[in-house]
Amino acid sequence: MCTYQVDRDKQAETQALFANMTEEQIAGEYPDGVTQITRWHDVPNGNGWVVVETDNQEALTSWIMSWSDSVIFPVVTPVVDDDTARKLVKAKLASQTS
Repeated sequence: MCTYQVDRDKQAETQALFANMTEEQIAGEYPDGVTQITRWHDVPNGNGWVVVETDNQEALTSWIMSWSDSVIFPVVTPVVDDDTARKLVKAKLASQTS
């Protein structure tokens, strides 16, 4: 999960770029190896959250860099879905009782 913050001085310009992306730009926004799961925006404040699926740090960094002239990503946190979390917790609990 990536948290983003638009540079306040470039907010109008960045929002216009985002709002006017073509279908081709939207389809090609992420490099191979990075798939967007969801993206949520706090539009007035210029920040939001993006959940992507990837096992390719280089591809994720490339995508982040594509926005770096006007957006920072102060927090990139690995997250998992419910099934994966349960599996991980069960494995951890099992290793503690062995």
